[in-house]
Amino acid sequence: MKLAGAVCVLAGAVWGWRCQALERRRKRDTLADLIRLLGRMGEEIRLRRTSLPRLLHQLAADRGPACRSFCEAAAGAMDRGEPLESGWRLAAEALPLAAEDRSALLALGESLHGDEEHICKAIELARGLLAESLEETRSRRAETERRAAALWLSAGALVVITLI
Repeated sequence: MKLAGAVCVLAGAVWGWRCQALERRRKRDTLADLIRLLGRMGEEIRLRRTSLPRLLHQLAADRGPACRSFCEAAAGAMDRGEPLESGWRLAAEALPLAAEDRSALLALGESLHGDEEHICKAIELARGLLAESLEETRSRRAETERRAAALWLSAGALVVITLI
C-alpha cells in the first residue's frame, strides 16, 4: 500500500512539473507570436494604412490561440465603440505574460493614435522590449527547467519519505 502511495505521489510530482513546463512554454510561444504580430502590424500600417480594427481582425487569423483572442477582443471592443485604450488594456490583461511584458504592451495601446510615424515607432519600441524579454527567457530556459524539475521531484521525494 505504501508503495502504491509513493508511486502516486511521484506521479503527481512529475505531472505538476510537466504542467508548469507547458505553462512556461505557452508564455514563450505567446511572446514570440506577439512579436510577429507587432512586426506585421507595423508593416501593414506603414505600407497599406489599414484601419486598426480591420487590421486586428485580419491578423487574428494567422495567430495562436492567445494572440488570436487578444486581437479579436481588442478589435471587438473598437467595433462596439469603446475607446482603443480600454479595449487594448482589457485584451492585454488576459494574455499570459510577465508584468514587464504586459506593461510594454499596455504602453503601446496608449500610443496607437496620431500619425503613422509615431505609431510605427511605438510598435517598434514595444516589439524590441518584447524581443529582449523573449531572448532573456530563452537564455534562462535550461536553468529554469532544471530548478523546476529539482523542486517538484524533491518535494515528491520528501512526501514519499515521510509516507514510508
